Amino acid sequence: MAEHFANQGKEYADSRPTYPPQLFQFIASKTPSHHLAWDVATGTGQAAKSLATLYENVIATDASEKQLEFAAKLPNIRYQHTPSTMSMTELEQLVSPQGTIDLVTIAQALHWLDLSTFYKQVNWVLKKPHGVIAIWCYTSPSINDAVDALHHTLYSFDARPHWDPRRELLEDNYRNIDFPFEPVEGVDHTGPFEFEAETVMDVDDFLNYIRSRSGYQISKNKGVELLKDDVVEKFKLAWGEDGKKIAKFQVYLRIGRVRDA
Repeated sequence: MAEHFANQGKEYADSRPTYPPQLFQFIASKTPSHHLAWDVATGTGQAAKSLATLYENVIATDASEKQLEFAAKLPNIRYQHTPSTMSMTELEQLVSPQGTIDLVTIAQALHWLDLSTFYKQVNWVLKKPHGVIAIWCYTSPSINDAVDALHHTLYSFDARPHWDPRRELLEDNYRNIDFPFEPVEGVDHTGPFEFEAETVMDVDDFLNYIRSRSGYQISKNKGVELLKDDVVEKFKLAWGEDGKKIAKFQVYLRIGRVRDA
């Protein structure tokens, strides 16, 4: 995963959405204790900084040192560079000992991980029986009909041949991804639960969002430029004269608790 995002840390930090407060309030309401959260594949800390308002301490890890350079620094967040694959010994040394974490989160990145190994680690570090795991993904931003149509063509046809195959798991919004956890208190299923995120963008922000994607980086490494001058001009024309627009992202949450010890 790290190699797909090594060269666009600034674009990622500047263009990725801030998740809605309602998402974190819902998640936090399902953990009896709010002492320690672990944000996996934190990137530039979009989720970690929100978790830090609800949990006393946050450990935010990522395999990309470049991404962590641009992460939001807060006194109760400990950013930690980790190897792409961690042993259980490394997990205890770099993250936390067994049974000490209230919440594990991973935003827009679960599909990059080896699920069997990751879930074993989650079950090891979470408190039992009330430790919670929350994973979520989000859709492409919606701007207006003209921009959305151009983006759909770029995303679904031009960029798709350059996707890492693991990214296909995002296409059904994690509905069918393996998620071997019990429903949290107050609900009878593990999701997905839907939320909406909004951010303000101008056309340059939007283009940087496209550049922050793994598929764009993979294609560029192959010598293919998805945002050629004529494509950029089409986006600018579709954007119109209004500089700033509201971009809406649909967020899909899966949430569950560890099974009783």
